[in-house]
Amino acid sequence: MERLKAKLKAVPQKPGVYFFKDKADTIIYIGKALVLRARVRQYFTKIKGESPKTEALRTAIRAIGWKVCGSEIDALIEEAKLIKKHHPRFNVIFRDDKNYAYACATNEKPYPRIFITHQPTKIPTRYSLCVGPFTDAFALRYTVRMLRAAYPYCAARPLSLKRACFDYHLGRCTGACADPKMYVRTEKNISAILHILSGARKGILGRLEKAMKKSARKEEFTKANEYKHRIEYLKKVFAHGPSLDRVWRHEKTNSSEWPLVQEALQKLLGAARDIHRVEGYDISNISGKFAVGSMVVCENGFPAKSQYRKFRIQYSGDMPNDPKMMAEVISRRLRHAEWPAPDVILLDGGKGQLGAVMRVLPKTQLVMALAKENEEIYFAKKSRPVRAETLGKPFLFFVQRLRDEAHRFAITYHRKLRGRIL
Repeated sequence: MERLKAKLKAVPQKPGVYFFKDKADTIIYIGKALVLRARVRQYFTKIKGESPKTEALRTAIRAIGWKVCGSEIDALIEEAKLIKKHHPRFNVIFRDDKNYAYACATNEKPYPRIFITHQPTKIPTRYSLCVGPFTDAFALRYTVRMLRAAYPYCAARPLSLKRACFDYHLGRCTGACADPKMYVRTEKNISAILHILSGARKGILGRLEKAMKKSARKEEFTKANEYKHRIEYLKKVFAHGPSLDRVWRHEKTNSSEWPLVQEALQKLLGAARDIHRVEGYDISNISGKFAVGSMVVCENGFPAKSQYRKFRIQYSGDMPNDPKMMAEVISRRLRHAEWPAPDVILLDGGKGQLGAVMRVLPKTQLVMALAKENEEIYFAKKSRPVRAETLGKPFLFFVQRLRDEAHRFAITYHRKLRGRIL
């Protein structure tokens, strides 16, 4: 054990995958990490109340190995490849097949769709292709969502709509739900996403750059610009990817970054007091119909799911108005004095949402809005927004995760409500 602890100093502080071997030189466990040295070191530090499985793994370890990856998404994909290849026994012990996540494509005609599942063996034969296993379902969903911006695909059933779906207007759908000409493109885009998730993405950026230049030479500028957008987005995904070890996770080992988030919030908002409770809000609707709002809660860096709340929005103006809807939700939230008061409120939106909400909030309430396009923070004390990344990665990851959780909670309620009414 002392020999292994000494080797920990050689483990790099970079993203990657790590693996442990037993006395027979057999790989018994594979994992991924944002910072390899910090994650591997945890296995050699006894924690009060840890599971017998973890203790059994530590006892069996005789050798440590690792592979540095270029980004967090590379680590996610590499881990899945190695687990599939080696079937380490402690990976099976720690989580059965139902806990692994797989990205699958349907085999439906005229075009397929992508979905995430935990039980690929129970999928009907029409779902023909699955990639995995992935140990982090959240990271997988986040990655697929990121890749969908570069490779749009249609999630609606073929020709089930008279006009293109809502995702089409957000750039996440090819329009195949209403236009048969887009069938082939949808199929190709889904194939490209699964190709990347399989780890076989070598040369993909080079091919896209070549196609962009070719289109530009032929003066097909719309197509060239599309390739440019795809290249830029993929570079962003490959460079950063989803945060696999975010601040807001259930693992106790990540709680050490919460003070950094608190410090960044205090600096940004000029708060003199400690920050413990942050509430996130989002609105979900289609052209103003079935509008709902969500409230999610984070306490000391961890989600407090029992305190999540949802709102059926009563606003009934002629045109959709997200700022007014957001103000309505916040106003109704303030009526509940029995709920713990938030130290900070985070809105999904920009200057419009912030301005509308500030008119209904007490002047002492700290509030900010996160705009998606450039991940910019709007707040009362400055007329110009601040890039979230300038306040440090822990802060950036935290506000992104809180925003995404509010969006997930809102859209889940919206879909449920829309299905019940229609």
